[in-house]
Amino acid sequence: MMPWSKDTIMRAPKDVLLENIIELLRRMGFRDYERVSSGKEWGIDIVAIRDDPIAGMEKLVIALHRKGLASSRDVNVFADLVSRYKADKGILISTAGFTKDARVLISKEYRGKIVPWDGKKLVSLFHNYGIEPPEELLNIPENTEESREKNPLKEFELDAPLLYDFSAQDVFERVANFASLKYPIKPAEMSIQTLSVALSTAYIFSWSVGESDERDRAVVFSDDEIVLRATEDKKLGVAVTKAMLNDSSSIRATERNIEVPISPSEAVLLLKERAARELGVAEGKISINERKKVYVPKFAKLHLKVGDNTAKATVNLETGEVQFDINPLPDEHFIRKTEGAVLKQTGEEVVERELRREKDRVKVSGKTLRFSFEASFNPYTGKILNFEALLSDEALKELFEKEYPEGTVLNLEKGRKVAVADVLLGDGIAVVEVDMTKGTYKVAKKLLSPEGVFNSGRKVMEANFPLRDLTMKSYRVLEHKYLELTLESPDGKAIVKMDGATGDVLDYLVEISQERARELVAEKYPGFEIISVEENETEYRVNAGSDRHLITVRLSRDGKLMEEVDRVLKEGLVKKMAMERARDIDEEARIDSISLDENWNVEFTGKTKVGTLVLHRATGEVLKEDVHFTERAIEEMYHGHLRKTFGEETLKTERLTHYKEGGYIHIKVAGREKLYYARIDTKTGEIISEDSAPIRGITAKLKQFQLENKYK
Repeated sequence: MMPWSKDTIMRAPKDVLLENIIELLRRMGFRDYERVSSGKEWGIDIVAIRDDPIAGMEKLVIALHRKGLASSRDVNVFADLVSRYKADKGILISTAGFTKDARVLISKEYRGKIVPWDGKKLVSLFHNYGIEPPEELLNIPENTEESREKNPLKEFELDAPLLYDFSAQDVFERVANFASLKYPIKPAEMSIQTLSVALSTAYIFSWSVGESDERDRAVVFSDDEIVLRATEDKKLGVAVTKAMLNDSSSIRATERNIEVPISPSEAVLLLKERAARELGVAEGKISINERKKVYVPKFAKLHLKVGDNTAKATVNLETGEVQFDINPLPDEHFIRKTEGAVLKQTGEEVVERELRREKDRVKVSGKTLRFSFEASFNPYTGKILNFEALLSDEALKELFEKEYPEGTVLNLEKGRKVAVADVLLGDGIAVVEVDMTKGTYKVAKKLLSPEGVFNSGRKVMEANFPLRDLTMKSYRVLEHKYLELTLESPDGKAIVKMDGATGDVLDYLVEISQERARELVAEKYPGFEIISVEENETEYRVNAGSDRHLITVRLSRDGKLMEEVDRVLKEGLVKKMAMERARDIDEEARIDSISLDENWNVEFTGKTKVGTLVLHRATGEVLKEDVHFTERAIEEMYHGHLRKTFGEETLKTERLTHYKEGGYIHIKVAGREKLYYARIDTKTGEIISEDSAPIRGITAKLKQFQLENKYK
């Protein structure tokens, strides 16, 4: 992006410059800023507010002066505006600079009140605060000596001041902005060819009434337009004040026409008559103290260059109303322009074309011998909005057939401007880039042939994975720089990504076959027979068995990682080993059930004992035993205890309650004269506690009641 320069500042339209000045104020820390909608009427362009750390809130007014050097009169007028709008300070921006008198006046009379910024200062501020010029501004031709010579406007000196400012640039900007809102035309695409300005004479009078204090200034425009008290009109008052300070003026145009509605003498008579009537005094009481002729800008007529087109505009300089007339360019213009662009780019003549007018553009499409093209234009300026001429599919195919008659196009990737093809040749693969806009081509790089890289890829795969006798099933080129080979054999397949320039292996994906998975497990476990093979996306699960065990082996899909994940002793062996242990516990034990959970669980029942055995799932080692005496065995053991200890002969068990969770039995046995109660450990057969109560007697019932509660 080009930086700001003084020439860029001078060339910038007023609206563009004000937008960038507002952005500058924002970056300088102003918290509020607003562009004045009618700058001409108010005399200022921007009002801004900022917080000063010393002075507090500060209000500034800013005016942009674009008509040459700012003079001392311009400074005085701006100073009045600063006071009128009760601003703390004013910034007067004069892009061309200030006269020596103006700078002296500011330094002496308005120091601290008016801050002067010239074009150089504005460039410096834009640079310091990182504000770049808009792109459309850079497209405006530079204000060179050559461009100034081509400028059709010339200076017209006038023998009296202008009542209202006239600027050819302001008029042009008004027309350009109006046109850009109504039509798809940018201001930068427009320039003035002719500018005719219509001026009308008017007269400013200073008048008073006799000896009274009643006095004012009046403006006589015509016999039916007289403003008696000009100072009461805000817009006219400022204009009159400025006009009274000058004796002449100038305008830039190609032609100026002056209308004289009334003579100076007629103006005096009309003013005195109107003043006498409105003030209710005799005409003789009205004194004319001063008279000055002024010129009033009325209309401007412009002939404009709009891109390749022309337009007419009329501006009412009093109301600001704009009339703008432009017609779309004819079909022939766009056809001729398209044919020229096609010939310049492709070197070929158009053989077929079609023109379509759409809402805001004109499209021309067609063909040459080898190219298809489409151009879109601005219908009013003729500017090319988009142009594309591309080699046709047929021409592209013919190019490859002609340049590589023995070659095979493996891939063809068509971009917007460039097509890239991978062409298989006898000595390798050529990556060919075709400029679709010109039909030219070049070999961007050479890759090795698929056969050339196959052997190295096969060796790497067979050396590192359980694959044998690989052959190349297919291949393809990736991203115009890699070769992807698909290698297969009965053992499985490998997809190998290789550097097309060096033949180095960059990546791979290997999958062995299910049959190869069977072979690998069988080799690792020679005494086992493969029962089944299951597979998912990442691995095989191989189930195998021997005389003693069943195993499950996990094998990665590439065959490199093998892991035994389960080994289980066969159920017949488990039953045999469990029976041996159960008979050690009880000679008459029998196996009730066998189940496999984390380990083998075996339940058995014997004559005197019952229990559960936990055997290791793979070795059969007894990990845990849970053995208890049977209820019958405990009953017989307790009866024997009573006979031996208490000499009882006739015994009858009245109640036996088994508390399996607690691991004990409560038993109640009736003897000849006593009732016997006991709590017996079912694992060891030991009597944990024992009591007795008489069957008959005074205290028998009480004692029995107590023991019944204890041995429930």
